[in-house]
Amino acid sequence: MESSWKHETPKEKILYKYRAFSNFENLVDIIVNSRLYAASYDKMNDPMEGGYSFPNTYTDEQIKELEVVIGKQKFCSLSASNDIDLMWAHYANGNRGICIGVTLKDTRRAGEAYRVIYDGQPNLMHPCEKKEQDRARKILRHKSACWSHEKEVRIFSNDGHLVDVEIKEIIFGKRADPQLKPLVEALIKKFLPKTVILTQDDLAQVNDARRKD
Repeated sequence: MESSWKHETPKEKILYKYRAFSNFENLVDIIVNSRLYAASYDKMNDPMEGGYSFPNTYTDEQIKELEVVIGKQKFCSLSASNDIDLMWAHYANGNRGICIGVTLKDTRRAGEAYRVIYDGQPNLMHPCEKKEQDRARKILRHKSACWSHEKEVRIFSNDGHLVDVEIKEIIFGKRADPQLKPLVEALIKKFLPKTVILTQDDLAQVNDARRKD
């Protein structure tokens, strides 16, 4: 891996964003502009998000400063897998939505991607030993083991709420809306002509072929 590469996943690795057809204008923005939205941690669905423990050498002021930095972090959640049934159910409206396969880029607007560690709340070192942003991102890449099925990779934004990606494939769920599906396919063909279009039923065969390569 090249030294300039900022992500924990290889350049060729495809990561996946499961999503419904709701907020359709946001889906159009993803396809037209090849970018994903990065939200702050308080918008996540895990109530324990952002929890941590720290040594008693932290002062109240240092804790407040760290909390401010944590609150400023924005990230986009992706998955390392495209065939997780619970993800299709929870994030793609019961298999009625899509799964967007992307690869990461090597630019500032592409942010920095880290694999989520499913071991609960992290323990922090003394504040003088690490930058505040590094500590904040360490906190936000740890989650409870109950979420491990998501195989999550988080892209932390370095530039506002958007991160640039390269869209490689779009997978339609088994129950994708028959009225919206043709419209989405037309958008893909116009703005992403090299992108592979698949259905959820294709995944077993496609993934088996990839594992053999």
